[in-house]
Amino acid sequence: MKTIYEDLLHLDRPFYEIHEDSYDPLKCIESFWDNYPLATIREYFYALDLKCQTLRSVAKNKPEPVKQTLSLADILRALMAYFLIHSRQIDTDQIKLSTLEVNMQEIQLTKKIHDFFQSINHTNT
Repeated sequence: MKTIYEDLLHLDRPFYEIHEDSYDPLKCIESFWDNYPLATIREYFYALDLKCQTLRSVAKNKPEPVKQTLSLADILRALMAYFLIHSRQIDTDQIKLSTLEVNMQEIQLTKKIHDFFQSINHTNT
């Protein structure tokens, strides 16, 4: 498999891992914060943003530079907020997600795909 496609699989995998019996979102969160201090996350985002700006000159579907940078900043803000909610033990019951239904549809779709590949894997063993 070409290396570029292997990299893409890393970004798809989290959508399917959530359907595995062994998936534990709490352990996932703990692992993330154990491995990525905020300063490191910021450095990776800077590098990602710079790389995307460099690739943009040769890409056919060029994301707008400002939108890309702002979305990375929003992701960083969300990660920081999740960390602070945990560290300050803030109740999350009041959070209302406007995209809850759309995101649940995406999760249901990935569940169907996951189940399909699991069925193929079990029939081949």
